Amino acid sequence: MIDPVDADAPNPSPGDDSPGDDSPVNAEPLHFHRLRRFVRPAEQKSIAPVLGLTVLAMALSPFLADHDWSRGLEVAIIGVSAIVALERTGASRVIRRAGIAIVVLATAVAATIPVLHAGRTGSLEEVAAGLFALLLLVTPVLVVIRLMLRPRITIDTLAGALTAYLQIGIFFGALYLFVALVTEPSPFFAQNATPVYSDFEYFSFITMTTVGYGDLTPASRIGQTLTTFEAVIGQVFLVTVVALTVSNLGRPTRRGSGQTPPP
Repeated sequence: MIDPVDADAPNPSPGDDSPGDDSPVNAEPLHFHRLRRFVRPAEQKSIAPVLGLTVLAMALSPFLADHDWSRGLEVAIIGVSAIVALERTGASRVIRRAGIAIVVLATAVAATIPVLHAGRTGSLEEVAAGLFALLLLVTPVLVVIRLMLRPRITIDTLAGALTAYLQIGIFFGALYLFVALVTEPSPFFAQNATPVYSDFEYFSFITMTTVGYGDLTPASRIGQTLTTFEAVIGQVFLVTVVALTVSNLGRPTRRGSGQTPPP
């Protein structure tokens, strides 16, 4: 960890080549230095493949909803996207190896159970849905940390912000599925007593974007509470992280320290 600058140290003279108090390196908060112990910006690669996998998972979900193995396939795609994110966000070797091992195990369990127990509900299905929701937290967290450490706002930064936004939507869809399984036989939706996973994902995105068609509404108070949180989180993320990224494309961040950003 880089020690904070000594307050009693003499200030450099105007002609001194060493960085002064306005240097981006010295101005960087201490917690960013701590993050750099675990994520190295210089080793980051393009996040575009993760965005592509996320969009693929979303696109396949409604078309394969009638097949028993569809959720297993989407879980597998999301698991692969988390592994790619671990490989491309510059995580340290120890974190990367441990993270990949955990993600592979969680993906295998969460993808296999819905296929082998198709059409049935119970504790195993609840475990699979819970693991799927946890998997969907991996990529957004990694991407947000990556965005915090980027020296310059680029198209790849925007791809990372969009990836996090989309996976937050898929996460809430998985969370709604988990709640629906745990609270059975009480229906999650007031209009549909036997929803499939794509219904939860669809409901999640119309909630996050505050479209609110009204064709699906939560029947329980826990469902109503979760949808309120998702609507707020989705709008705050969109008007802050995504909007600020778009409006500052090409500009250096306060954490820019001379590194060349990844392509």
